[in-house]
Amino acid sequence: LDRYRGQPTGRVSVAALASAAAFLLPAAYARLRAEGIELECADVDVAESDFATFAADYDIVIGHSLTGAKLAGADGLVATVIAREPIDVALPAGHALVAKDELLAEDVGGEDWVTVPDGFPFGEVRRAVELRTGRTVRRVQDLRDNRLVEAFVAAELGIGLLPRYTTHPSTDVVLRPL
Repeated sequence: LDRYRGQPTGRVSVAALASAAAFLLPAAYARLRAEGIELECADVDVAESDFATFAADYDIVIGHSLTGAKLAGADGLVATVIAREPIDVALPAGHALVAKDELLAEDVGGEDWVTVPDGFPFGEVRRAVELRTGRTVRRVQDLRDNRLVEAFVAAELGIGLLPRYTTHPSTDVVLRPL
């Protein structure tokens, strides 16, 4: 037993939003494995209000919030910001708005949207556009997976919202800050 004293060991379970997991976990997995710690990863994609429920089954839960508010059901849990990633408007490469370096709510409010279901953080951006323009956007699809949103945008079925740093570069989709 003395040889394990003071030496990290064991298993750590992590539930994470897929895009955050792709950004954070591969390097962590490799580093922890080299130190004798087993990292058990689960990808989850749920509404912002549901992330805290995973704390009962996982050691670490990595979610996302655009509001910065403490998540529902998170009383007694410790929440720490580990990364900030801007959310950009995803446009088909041939879209007229690609010519602009930065977009306004008025630019995108009248477009068809490939968006997320209500309760998901990117939906807060959509709602802000609706409040700013005074009109409800046309929701073509409500999708949870960023790669699927990207595919719909690339197929010119609407505009979407995607994270700036973890969206893979593409010739079919262009990101612009809002």
